[in-house]
Amino acid sequence: MKRMVIVLTVVMVLSGLILAFADSIFSPQIEKNRAQQLSSSLASLFEGAKSPTFEKLPLDNETVYRGTDGGTLLGYAVAVDTPGYGGTISLLIGVAPDLKTITGMEVVSNIETPGLGGRITEPWFRKQFVGLDPNKAISYIKNAKPAPDKNEVEAISGATITTKAVVSGLNSILDPAVAAIRKSQQ
Repeated sequence: MKRMVIVLTVVMVLSGLILAFADSIFSPQIEKNRAQQLSSSLASLFEGAKSPTFEKLPLDNETVYRGTDGGTLLGYAVAVDTPGYGGTISLLIGVAPDLKTITGMEVVSNIETPGLGGRITEPWFRKQFVGLDPNKAISYIKNAKPAPDKNEVEAISGATITTKAVVSGLNSILDPAVAAIRKSQQ
């Protein structure tokens, strides 16, 4: 019995040391990859930008990035984390400099069901948000084409929970984020 406890203890200590060593080696590369993914996702929100740069605004409750391209303001990117069907969905939503139009939507990460909720990453779904008004509530409709003037998107068939999560996440963050951006401009 003592021998088994000693062997298991040695195995656990060695395993812990190996994991700690691997973490110390790979952590910088993991962070570098995350930063590159964030930069790529931010840039995709503003089509036509040649060499966009982004700075995180010092806001209290919202994560907002200001995007510029050669000194010209591209707009703002608002980070959204919302609970979906499978887990947390992380999004970025682009807002034009005048704060009146959504310029794009990117899914940074999700663990939704592939083929159903995972379809939020498909271009047809993401492009529905372009042109919507961030100052009005966004809604979704099922099995119909959204009306351009109603600030609505078409739900993913069979994945209404995921669509609802995306829409409610955007609705919950856009009002306070736009207000915080306006306040920071003053």
